[in-house]
Amino acid sequence: MDASGDLNFTTARNVLNSEYLDVTTHGFGDFNITKTCDNKDSYMNAMMGYIEVYLLVISNLMLSVFAVCTNIVSMAILAKQGIHTCVSLCLLTLSATDLLCTLAGFCSQASKVLMFLNKRPGFDPFALYFFTVFLSATLYDVSNTLTAFLSLERCLCVCLPLKFKDMFTFRRVVTVIVCIYLLCFGLVMPHFLSSGFQVRSSGNSTYLALWLSADRAAVDVYIDAVHFCQTIVVTTVVFVCTLLMIVSLNRSSKFQGENTSTFKQHESPSRVSGGEKAKINRAAENQKLSTDTKASSMDWGSLTNACSTTVTADPNIRENSPVGMEENPKSNPKSGNSVSFFNSDQGIKNAAKDKKTHQSRNLNVIKTVIALCIICFTCNLSRVVVKMASSIEPRLRLGHEFSHWYQLALTICYTFQLLNCSLNIFVYYRFNQSFRATLQDVFSCRSKQ
Repeated sequence: MDASGDLNFTTARNVLNSEYLDVTTHGFGDFNITKTCDNKDSYMNAMMGYIEVYLLVISNLMLSVFAVCTNIVSMAILAKQGIHTCVSLCLLTLSATDLLCTLAGFCSQASKVLMFLNKRPGFDPFALYFFTVFLSATLYDVSNTLTAFLSLERCLCVCLPLKFKDMFTFRRVVTVIVCIYLLCFGLVMPHFLSSGFQVRSSGNSTYLALWLSADRAAVDVYIDAVHFCQTIVVTTVVFVCTLLMIVSLNRSSKFQGENTSTFKQHESPSRVSGGEKAKINRAAENQKLSTDTKASSMDWGSLTNACSTTVTADPNIRENSPVGMEENPKSNPKSGNSVSFFNSDQGIKNAAKDKKTHQSRNLNVIKTVIALCIICFTCNLSRVVVKMASSIEPRLRLGHEFSHWYQLALTICYTFQLLNCSLNIFVYYRFNQSFRATLQDVFSCRSKQ
């Protein structure tokens, strides 16, 4: 069943005790029908049982294994690259959270298999399912909140780089990540206080079973509201930040194209006195680009304002020359003025190449965050739709007329949750050249051995 926290387990228990289902100790999700009111309900229950088996237990169980593997690989590659920037730290934490979320989801699917097989290996499978599905839901909320924070951080650095590029330090990001974990688990603390395990006896054996407090129904309503509000807030933040980053990227691309055409017009020096002016302009531009390049990190660092630099024809710029370029203290024989120029066009080409590489890395970082936001928004959209539909149509809930369709919708939502947790590695592979090279190097070394 869906790990989104939209389940009212008290209602679910009432469904099991209704006249439509045979009450067993292996409870929720067991669609073995032994007593029905009419053939229509019996047929619908049987059909939903088959869908539950093939879609949830088989497909989602395999998808959980795939998600666990992809997140382990992502964590290993990111750790091997080194955690030196705020973005790399957020991505590693996101992969670790997705790993824990999918592990908890895998355990819930395994307990679901035990429920379908009517097995009780020393504990009630429903008790394990109840605990792991809520743990997976909470970790998934943490993952979504981390994605929202990452999108907000990138959005501020892209749209307002001068104000926010130095705001998100490594220590501050660590503090924010810890606060996100504490907040998400603190909001659902009533769940852990109103449920637990207790020992029950059955004949000559004992087993662990689920314990629920007397006020569990009210806790379910609270948990339901918390998860829904979190989903709405996270989805809105991700959507708005993604739009702002896309608009900012389009503006930056247009501005960069205009700067490139202007640079090409000044690149060919004239054979007359205008050649000296063009040479000074090139030196000043490369000097400005070098300063902007050093102001930011080179891999997952914050976006700089390098694409918006202005070219100033200042012949006195001499400090902080870019790597690969030397100053020529010789005076200009034609003008007689003692003006310093960069030695050769090779240095200019090297600086232009460094600028292009730096801008490409910054763009790849932003594209990575945008892709993660799009995946998060798309996968969470189903949760929002299902919750809104159940609010509009009261019969679309557990224990009501359209309970079967609600269970199917929750199963589909959980499938999207697993997809959200497993697709990040493909984003890293597509937009992070260092990640792609490290991954290929690791697997090539393994294949040679």
